[in-house]
Amino acid sequence: MKKRRRRLLILLIIMVLLVGCWWFNTFTLTQNVISIADDKIKGAVTIVQITDLHGASFGQNNQQLIDKIAEAQPDLIAVTGDMYSAGDNAGQATALALLAALADEYPVYYVNGEHDNDEAFHQDLVANGVHVLNYQSEEIVVNETSLCLYGINNMYYSPTFDLANEFTLDPEKYNILLAHASNFAAFSDFGIDLSLCGDTHGGQIRLPFIGALNNRGVWFPEMTAADNGEAEYTKGLYRDEDHQLFISSGLGNYPLPFRLFNRPEIAVIHLVPAE
Repeated sequence: MKKRRRRLLILLIIMVLLVGCWWFNTFTLTQNVISIADDKIKGAVTIVQITDLHGASFGQNNQQLIDKIAEAQPDLIAVTGDMYSAGDNAGQATALALLAALADEYPVYYVNGEHDNDEAFHQDLVANGVHVLNYQSEEIVVNETSLCLYGINNMYYSPTFDLANEFTLDPEKYNILLAHASNFAAFSDFGIDLSLCGDTHGGQIRLPFIGALNNRGVWFPEMTAADNGEAEYTKGLYRDEDHQLFISSGLGNYPLPFRLFNRPEIAVIHLVPAE
């Protein structure tokens, strides 16, 4: 009898630990804070990037997420797609309410992913003050720093697509590209200073000392980075000479309903003058 109770107690403890691990990794927000110095930056600029919400809620009306963003005191917000999952009407309403609330407080710039590639949704965003960068660019000045923001909705970047056919780059400005999925070589060749992307979910499941379990169909992509091309870029900041790529692991989950060693994040990017 005592052995049976001991087994049940051990099983209960294991279940509680598993549920706690699932909850912590899937529903507790964190900030991924990075700093980038560049000669083109004249005054400090703070960008918050959010991506891949997939209709998730963090607190009632996403108030926990809104508060976490407010802590960063952003000058602008970059949204890089998949804010709801295709066919999820409730998730679409959640995403719209969140972005509308953020646009009341900050300049919000948005590009879509494959799930939220919906013209009616984009029109609703525009009506609520969101800047939808559908093959468009905007020039802004923040704290004496001239920024040019570019956005594309070429979700997985067709090899026949050429950024030079869409935009003319101003090398005097700090050029930022919003794109759902990365193509670092193409973005760097065009001359983009900083590319902000999502899509990967950071692999969604990550393992200590190994990294992402899978990205773009490649298993353990960070362990075999030299051989797998774009799949090696799963999460974080990457550099190619003067060009940088940042991939946020995002907020939501798809298709699996959980994360592991990869908490939902907002990215806080501080652009600072070079010393």
